[in-house]
Amino acid sequence: MFIMFLIGLVVGLGLYLLTYVFAKEIENRRRVLTVATIGGLSLLGSIAVAYQVNTLGYGIAFLISSLGILVISFLLTLFGKSIVWKKSVFTFVILFVIVSNCRMYIKQVDYWVIKETRLSIGTSDEIGSYLSLLQQNPTIQGHKTFTISEGAKAVVLSLGEEMAGDNIEVLDVEEDGNTTVIKVRTFYNRSDEKNPFIAIGLDRVQSDVVIEDTNGTVFNEAPDVE
Repeated sequence: MFIMFLIGLVVGLGLYLLTYVFAKEIENRRRVLTVATIGGLSLLGSIAVAYQVNTLGYGIAFLISSLGILVISFLLTLFGKSIVWKKSVFTFVILFVIVSNCRMYIKQVDYWVIKETRLSIGTSDEIGSYLSLLQQNPTIQGHKTFTISEGAKAVVLSLGEEMAGDNIEVLDVEEDGNTTVIKVRTFYNRSDEKNPFIAIGLDRVQSDVVIEDTNGTVFNEAPDVE
């Protein structure tokens, strides 16, 4: 979600610059008011979207980007009267966005969704046996980590029988210290699996794994079941 805040900062700067295109002579206060008004309307709209269950994740994302726009209006209210301070605000925000993006790029983890045809369900290998167990015991919910070819890892997430009929989409994978954070979106798609699951291939996995759904659900490690 932090990326949405950065996008909001950039949008805020862009909106402020656009005021010079349409009205070159107006004072700074009115320029800032224009940016703040757009940010406020965007904030109200995002709250309305967030109240809808199916669009909760999108609403929160737009809410955070709206806060970025409002932060720009606040900074330019404080420092926008002086050209030197105004340039300083622009320079600081742009550098902050660049550095933050570089840090996020370093923390990104290469991942891929392993196709079901390559998972060998029902075979004697460890991951294949576990996938068969998920369908035999659909109460199992959570994630398990396995080692696959060439030292890469596979994280299998199962939703459990309560979410039968759902599908899983991987949105992002990143690292936060010693934790691998996997962000997913679950949605109803009439899946015929008793226990919907997804297998995610990763080039590396930290000691702790956290899987977060856009609806706020956090999936813990699945219990051991014989």
